[in-house]
Amino acid sequence: MAKKKDEKDVLIVRDEKTGEISVVAGLQADGTPKRTPAKMENSKDFLQFDKNGDVLDNFFRNFFRQCKEPSRFGFYRIAADQAENLLGVMKELLKDPAANADLLAPHKVDTSAYEKQVAQEQKVQEDKKQEMNQNQTNNVEPQKQENMQQKQENVQQSAQENKQESKQRQGYQPIDESRIDWQALEKNWGVKRDELEQSGDLQKMLNYGKSDLVRVTPNFGGESFSLDARLSFRKDDDGNVRLVPHFIRKEQKLDEYKGHKFTPEEKKALRETGNLGRIVDLVDKTTGEITPSFISIDRKTNEITDMPAARIRIPERIGKTEITPQEREMLRAGLPVKDKLIERNDGRKFVTTLQVNVEQRGVEFVPGTGKSPRTVEEQTNKENPSFAQEAPQQKPGKQRRNSWTNEDGSIRPISKWKNVPFTEEQKADYVAGKTIKLENVPDDKGVLSTMYLRFNPEKGRPYRYDTNPDNAQKVAPANESRTQVAVNSQGKTNEATKNVNEPLQKGQTAPKDDTQQKQEKRKSKGMKV
Repeated sequence: MAKKKDEKDVLIVRDEKTGEISVVAGLQADGTPKRTPAKMENSKDFLQFDKNGDVLDNFFRNFFRQCKEPSRFGFYRIAADQAENLLGVMKELLKDPAANADLLAPHKVDTSAYEKQVAQEQKVQEDKKQEMNQNQTNNVEPQKQENMQQKQENVQQSAQENKQESKQRQGYQPIDESRIDWQALEKNWGVKRDELEQSGDLQKMLNYGKSDLVRVTPNFGGESFSLDARLSFRKDDDGNVRLVPHFIRKEQKLDEYKGHKFTPEEKKALRETGNLGRIVDLVDKTTGEITPSFISIDRKTNEITDMPAARIRIPERIGKTEITPQEREMLRAGLPVKDKLIERNDGRKFVTTLQVNVEQRGVEFVPGTGKSPRTVEEQTNKENPSFAQEAPQQKPGKQRRNSWTNEDGSIRPISKWKNVPFTEEQKADYVAGKTIKLENVPDDKGVLSTMYLRFNPEKGRPYRYDTNPDNAQKVAPANESRTQVAVNSQGKTNEATKNVNEPLQKGQTAPKDDTQQKQEKRKSKGMKV
């Protein structure tokens, strides 16, 4: 029996919103479970529950009393001494709880009894409170009741005034410079207040930003070193302000960051643009809290930086240029808005790529993407001659940045492609951003083929596909035109067609008649010697 009393469990928690799987490490002040990544190297942080004790019951009662969104979390228990063997298995099963319900059933914690018990307790307390208030009201003499009512009104008015005053005081508060020990900073880092103020870096740092690159001379073990770094201030739990140096790194280490492992595509995006290009969930190693965040690379130091998505503000206008609702949604998701014509307040115009950047704490012009409107138009027409031919004509003297969209950013209707007219249904589907299938479209050699057309919002223009892009397959020619497009438009050949001089027809994959077959055989044999 003593052995059973020593048996302990750990709780695995699944965030039903994000799908994040963690191990319970405690309970936070707001009632949400304190979480730690479900890895054995974090086992010292796992909260263990005695199977026959009251700790588990107390945990769930407090959870339902304090947590505002208890249905967001699902709990599963495993034996603590089997955690090393079961964690990996449970993580795989919890990727799809519905499909693996039978296997998870022995481990799932039924919390309905705790929820019901807490709801009943809260109802009883509320009823008692109302009863006491009623009794107090009934026992007060009329004059006293009038006085009490007057006092209550005065209290409410005073509270309202205090609330308004507090609200005014509690606006954005920069870092309190009086909490900075400038003598210590100069001694330990060689950082002088006057130099930061003259360069404008002090203002940035007091507003939770970073300085530009500055020369610091940190003192380690009695020796000083001269290094370049960006500087920022951070407040600790006691309100004291400390200096945080951000030293230059030779290369970006893009393996794992705060529980998120970078994919090859994400690594490429960070190296090329400095921005991840999407929102990811980051895990606080101390509290286990999961925060949807943007990730960027500090281009001056190669440091990985992040910011909660909730703190990013997307503007409705940059200069004189409106950011459309569709574009704002793309930016909120971390996606780039490419080839956007920006008109500054001084009237200057340029085309650039917009994207959320952590260092800017908002939307930036991605470096290296700025172009003049004329350059963009010439490049588009050069790379896609058919665009210049098919694009809707503009009235003289009215130049637009993109003839494929309306002023509000919506897709502009077209009625044909390469002189192949659209049906009314195809016109409506194209404007709605759907893929349309076109038959008998001439390829580069004039032979009719099958193709697909869809408006690409990132490029801001229609794109031709040889297979339906909605099928999420690798772009390749449609089955009936696969060989035809490869030979006629892409200059490719295979053994069956390498000696055929005539353009292939739709559906053709080999010499079509006796003449072409003889031509193929004759050329494949070569000259006799």
